[in-house]
Amino acid sequence: MAEKIRYTRKDLKGPDEFITTFGRILAWCKDNRLKVAVGALCVIAVLGVSFGTRAYFQWQENKASRDLWPYLDQARAVMAEPAAADSGKLGELEQQIATHTTMHPGTRAAVYGEYYLGSIAFQRGEYAKSVSRFREGIKSEKDEGILRYLLREGLGASLEAQGDYAGAAVAYRDAGGYADGELKVLSQVGEARVLALSGKKAAAEELYKQILRENPKSRIRDLIDFNLARLE
Repeated sequence: MAEKIRYTRKDLKGPDEFITTFGRILAWCKDNRLKVAVGALCVIAVLGVSFGTRAYFQWQENKASRDLWPYLDQARAVMAEPAAADSGKLGELEQQIATHTTMHPGTRAAVYGEYYLGSIAFQRGEYAKSVSRFREGIKSEKDEGILRYLLREGLGASLEAQGDYAGAAVAYRDAGGYADGELKVLSQVGEARVLALSGKKAAAEELYKQILRENPKSRIRDLIDFNLARLE
């Protein structure tokens, strides 16, 4: 049975501990009005800066999206049919994207801009330029979501086109780390391909076999089987 707590008349007449402490705080505040006011202003200032900064960055993102996305949508349409792309129109579009990407650094829209600029350079055969653009996008703090995959996959293709098979293998491997399903399979096939091109046929063969074990129903199984047969 729990022990009963007995209070004396003295205890009941004594001041409540919470009320006493609260009273002391109020008394201190009255005697130190200036310090309290300054402290409150500092807290308000910190909160104001925090919310103000967040609002400013969101405003930047929104403005970058409004300025850049119309051109990025055009670029996407052009890249969907590269054979039919008009070189003059593509050059004008590239200039617009480059201008707005420079105007809105550090935004997600600008990273998409770097991706499309890299893709346009790759289409033109300017592989060093495309490598530079893809790497610039990867360096950004806004390198998130599907962009992580797209930029690294583009970098892998550009390095492969330059003949830098070791660098391409790393880029394809990194891209696969940010994807699953068929996208990951495509990156793994890219890595296996450049391993074979660099003379590492045993490693390429093992990777192709791993892909087949993990993805027996892949939509590009015929391609994988063909590449594997060439190595055996």
